Amino acid sequence: MTILKQLNYAALPAFKHMSPEQHRRNKLVVALNEQKSIAEATRDGKEFGVTKKRWATSEDGSKKLIEVPKRLKRWWVSDDKGNCLLSIRYGNKVLELEKGKAAIVVGKNDKLIPTIDTLISAVTAGELDSHLAQLGMGRAVKKAKK
Repeated sequence: MTILKQLNYAALPAFKHMSPEQHRRNKLVVALNEQKSIAEATRDGKEFGVTKKRWATSEDGSKKLIEVPKRLKRWWVSDDKGNCLLSIRYGNKVLELEKGKAAIVVGKNDKLIPTIDTLISAVTAGELDSHLAQLGMGRAVKKAKK
């Protein structure tokens, strides 16, 4: 018992859960950072790829954790005038920032990365919380079976 008496003890602080708003913000910031990385790789003429881990069954029947490429879709397109149009996606839905307008006119492709940085700042500040909350409201909640 003399060894344990040499240690200092303290109460364990309670774990604080993340609010739904903060969870949505974090998820969108991660996705925007992926889009920024894709834009930087496109600008530099490189290929950008992200991998994810998943379990796969091998030929002998054992399960192995393997890395597979994650499918990423660019959130921007170019119109016929050469302008870059950026949309913000949350899950499989496009955020409509104004009524009937879901794209941000960036201009030339060299302004894409600063625009994504501006969006990351806006999301972190909570300016898109109302838009993100509206996307989740249309989903039906399943009741637990007894």
